[in-house]
Amino acid sequence: MVNRYLLIISLMIAAIGGCVYRLNIVTVILLGVTTVIFGLNFNKQCGYLFVMLALPFLCYFAYDAGKLAHQASQKENEGASVCGVILPDEITINGDRLQANAQLEGSGQTIRLYAKLASQSEKKAWSSENRTLYFQGVGDFSRIRPPTNFNQFDAQSYYETKHVTHQVTMTSWTVQQAKESSLWQKCRYQLHIWHAKGIHNTETLPQPLSDYAQALILGTTPQSLYGNNPGVQTLGLIHLFSVSGFHVSYVLMLLMAILRRLYVPKEVSAIVGTIVLLMYFVFAGEPAVLVRALIAGLIMMTRLAGCRRVPAESVWAVSLLGSLIYEPGILLSLGGQLSFALTFCLMFVKKINFWQINLLLSAVSLPLIVSQQYTWHVLQTVTNFAAIPLFSMIIVPCVMIGFIGQLLPTVMHMMNAVIKLFAQTVDGIATLPGQIVIGHMPWFSVILLFMLSLLLFVRQKRVAQFARLSWAGLLILTMVWTHFPLYGEIATFDIGQGDAALIREPFNRTVTLIDTGGKLTFGAQQPWQVQSFQRTSGETVIINYLHSRGINHIDNLVLTHHDYDHIGDAKVILQKMKVTRLVMPAGMINQPAFNREIKPYLRKTVIVEVTQGISVPDLPFQVLHPFQTGQAGNEDSVALYGQFGRQTFFTSGDLDQSGEAAIAAQYPTLKVDILKLGHHGSKTSTHPDVIKQWQPRVGIVSAGRNNRYHHPHAETLKTIQDSHMTLFNTQTNGMIRYIYTKQKGHFEVKLAHELAATTTAN
Repeated sequence: MVNRYLLIISLMIAAIGGCVYRLNIVTVILLGVTTVIFGLNFNKQCGYLFVMLALPFLCYFAYDAGKLAHQASQKENEGASVCGVILPDEITINGDRLQANAQLEGSGQTIRLYAKLASQSEKKAWSSENRTLYFQGVGDFSRIRPPTNFNQFDAQSYYETKHVTHQVTMTSWTVQQAKESSLWQKCRYQLHIWHAKGIHNTETLPQPLSDYAQALILGTTPQSLYGNNPGVQTLGLIHLFSVSGFHVSYVLMLLMAILRRLYVPKEVSAIVGTIVLLMYFVFAGEPAVLVRALIAGLIMMTRLAGCRRVPAESVWAVSLLGSLIYEPGILLSLGGQLSFALTFCLMFVKKINFWQINLLLSAVSLPLIVSQQYTWHVLQTVTNFAAIPLFSMIIVPCVMIGFIGQLLPTVMHMMNAVIKLFAQTVDGIATLPGQIVIGHMPWFSVILLFMLSLLLFVRQKRVAQFARLSWAGLLILTMVWTHFPLYGEIATFDIGQGDAALIREPFNRTVTLIDTGGKLTFGAQQPWQVQSFQRTSGETVIINYLHSRGINHIDNLVLTHHDYDHIGDAKVILQKMKVTRLVMPAGMINQPAFNREIKPYLRKTVIVEVTQGISVPDLPFQVLHPFQTGQAGNEDSVALYGQFGRQTFFTSGDLDQSGEAAIAAQYPTLKVDILKLGHHGSKTSTHPDVIKQWQPRVGIVSAGRNNRYHHPHAETLKTIQDSHMTLFNTQTNGMIRYIYTKQKGHFEVKLAHELAATTTAN
């Protein structure tokens, strides 16, 4: 009975923590549900246990949240003097970029540190660095930025769960070996040094053994893991690569087997196992997700020493409470949610078979994963059925043997061959049809799907049948809601110094993407400076947003002209999305940029070259420019005009003022309500006389923050001001959306965490 009370109270404490750290409708409802469960099981013993546990945790949460809020409120400071310690296993290098977690001297605050490497020799030195370093220097101290696009990954909230709120970009600094001030610090530093050496050793191993060894043995997820193994993420096998109880149990079983062979007494084995567990926790980088496995392992050691068996419910509850002490925000991250949700389910699956267990785990994880990734592969469940036993019986032993057997190249390559076969099989399955775009699920759907999934295999058949039908029906209704929205939108993405916009009609009747952005690099880069692993805005912003809106194909991809900041990420879009038509100015097909950036990535996409007056299927625009075939430069940019929610919209890529004047002369009665300013607000576009003729009420500028071109120019801003136009700028407003129905529309901007309805256009 006490075990059940402890389990219920631990859930209630977790819900209280959620409300303290992130108060919203979801955390309030979860607190309400746990409170009801607590009330139904309440008695005097339960009340005493609640007072003993919940009140101290509430005080701890309140104190820690206040401390975190104070830390987050620190002012930004350009040219701040900073100093602190960097552990060698926290350093990551990609091209000429260095990043690390650093602990500031004095306050002990952990920050994200970034620096640019000046030479190949400096990169080589940092790449082999195995010392704990003390640094001091000058850098730009700033808050970790929130997302500036709707439904984008929230790095600020993610790092806050780890109590990291700020970053510093070093401009000048020096480093030296750090000094240990205590025996504990010396031991801790030494374990991290060994960890760093282990990481460097695994980097010399062949792929994919190198990636697997870092993830499974050293608890470090290398940047190359998901890039070299795309099927792992697509098929939801990420959980297999997180150091957790699954891998800790291997370490313990191996250690206990060795000690038994040596006839070591059980009591001594328990002490040795406890010490090894604690050392492994520090050695693996002290990750919060390992706390649960650490506590479970320690409880296992007490049983080995002769103590009574602790029920699984109490082990899970104590693990949760211990994790909340170590990292109070652990359940606010996807990794923490999956870790505790799946192990919670495993406590109650003794009466169901292997296939039902995997179905249950897939159903439980689906709302958690889709709420952040928006997609689900139908083969994910089947793959997990096969992957989990293969991983435990074959892959993990092969990784350990390959890692330990580095001195025997033949053995190492044999193990790598087995792992490579597994990796290639997973990647091959991931390419099969079955990727379903579900979209951004409403919060109530996530909660209901999660709760219903817990009832799918209960003993009461009527309850289980009701849960299964309700779960499937709710998922279908959610997909209908996301795939067929009642409203349309014109969305201008915040992708830095570039241009990309989405036009989506109500019910997703047609989907048009105008330009894709693309990050320009200035000056020739040497091979050592090139970043090996870098996700583009085309993937992290554009495709991510399309998936969140339930979009799995694009009717028309319009490339206004050949500049890289407009077409650079088109290859990513063409590779990862089905595109029916590629629309571009006549003459672009003959340009080097097309042959280099577009042609190699075309599959069944139909190319449509346009000039004025050409009609394109499923394109909700008139083509007003170019007037003739050209070279696809700025002066040949495609200009589009259409009506959405009683408002007319005009966009023209980087078209110059003479081109705008020519369109105004060709269409003297043209009126524009919403104007996408040409050339990122450059003075070469936005002709004052044309603006007077069109009389737009709203202007939109897509430009990067602190861009070297100083877009938008002062001359353009004066033209906007003189015309009394309302101006939205991605530099200050983030992503800009015009949401419309048949009768009306309004603008929304993604500024910081706020969703603001800024103005209404009727």
